[in-house]
Amino acid sequence: MPQQVSFYSNAADPLRYACRLVRRALASGKPVGVRVPPALMPQLDKLLWSFDATEFIPHRCWDGTTPPEPGEVLLVDDAVGLPHRGLLLNLAEDLPGDAFAFERVLEVIGCERSAVESGRVRYRAYQQAGATLDHFSAAG
Repeated sequence: MPQQVSFYSNAADPLRYACRLVRRALASGKPVGVRVPPALMPQLDKLLWSFDATEFIPHRCWDGTTPPEPGEVLLVDDAVGLPHRGLLLNLAEDLPGDAFAFERVLEVIGCERSAVESGRVRYRAYQQAGATLDHFSAAG
């Protein structure tokens, strides 16, 4: 079965949009990992705590030394280190290491020119690898 990759483009606030996707991904019951650049990890961590006042999104910045809890979202800067190959949400502008080993990948693309261009490069890489691709607008 080909890998499923979903692109969400034109995200005005990629981190906030990622929180929405993480919430939906958790409902799937699959293990979830989020690849986030180290400079943005504290922001995403804080946002996941405060994103929805009525809902808790269990997560942590994962260092790879302690086993994850069931249903816990792991924030990493390198997807290779994740202990599962379920669902990966990529917030970085390059192709994640081990990207083709994950069952499903979600790519969030911001509005900046560099983000759009790097998103197109990743789209072509997934396409050439035979992934099943879909695209959604994150605008609005």
